[in-house]
Amino acid sequence: MGNGTIVQRENPDHRMIFIENENVQQTFRGVEEIIGMPIERIITEAKRRATFDFVDHMLPGTIKAIVKLVGVRLVVNNVTALGMVMGYGDVRLDSIRRVHGKGDYVVIRCKELYSVPLFGGDILGTFNAVDGRETGVTSEQIGPDEHLITSHITPNPLELQERLQAMQYTSKPGDIEFEPCPKCGGPMALSNYKWHTDRGVIISQISGHRMIATGPGSLDAVINELEQELGDTIPRVVVEAQKRFVRAGFYSIDEARSEESLREALALRGMGNLREIDWRDNGLGFRLENPCLVPVLVGLVQGIFEMVTRRDSKVDWEINGEGDLLVEVAATV
Repeated sequence: MGNGTIVQRENPDHRMIFIENENVQQTFRGVEEIIGMPIERIITEAKRRATFDFVDHMLPGTIKAIVKLVGVRLVVNNVTALGMVMGYGDVRLDSIRRVHGKGDYVVIRCKELYSVPLFGGDILGTFNAVDGRETGVTSEQIGPDEHLITSHITPNPLELQERLQAMQYTSKPGDIEFEPCPKCGGPMALSNYKWHTDRGVIISQISGHRMIATGPGSLDAVINELEQELGDTIPRVVVEAQKRFVRAGFYSIDEARSEESLREALALRGMGNLREIDWRDNGLGFRLENPCLVPVLVGLVQGIFEMVTRRDSKVDWEINGEGDLLVEVAATV
């Protein structure tokens, strides 16, 4: 979209992002290191709800009725094929039992899986939407980069079901223009990425980084749930984890120096529309329309400042009355 967002064509309220997989995974690991506890359970449940919303809108009611009569194998194969296009790895149906009993299950064989807890949520959400029953999930590593993910009939934690809610994002119009591909109409900038559809992997041909397409709502829900359980310091924990990741040099410093290149990079990823970045002697001001993953963006901005200047800093941020993200970074040394 011209406003720095990516949306599902059939469900414009369902926002997507195109992001480096290592960024997501390392930020979660950084949060776990800082708080000293695992967060996989929360990640899986948040992704379940987001995937439920995605699949529920994707499948018409008549299709769901037919699926309940003839089986879910075809839907599973279609959903796993979609996951491979989105960069989730080589995910294929291994086995399935569906006799409308408590012993029903489905097993997905996964190679180069983008995330065990996130994909577990994908499987749960898909079957909640298609089958209408509550399911649980387990994972088993059977090789160096190979897993069996099993979904089975069992209730999910009700307290998480009640608290996790779909995210609402602002959608102000914008004037971002990408050179279109003459064949598909998408941004030509995407030609810098290689879709290995046989492996379910998307690779940047410039940086070598692995990319995924996913919904920011599920990742924002993880952050919100962590805050509910562990306190209001969690957003700053996420900011700190992201800042450390960026400062370590994952992103190119050249991409961060130019306002226009940073604006294009954020828009291509669906992260929002950069309207202002003001480099000062001892700080940085930043304004972005249509933001998502706010603590991640704040950590990104702070990390860029520290990476470019090689100075420590402090950061503050707010969402103004128009829904824009305002970030202020100030050097501390």
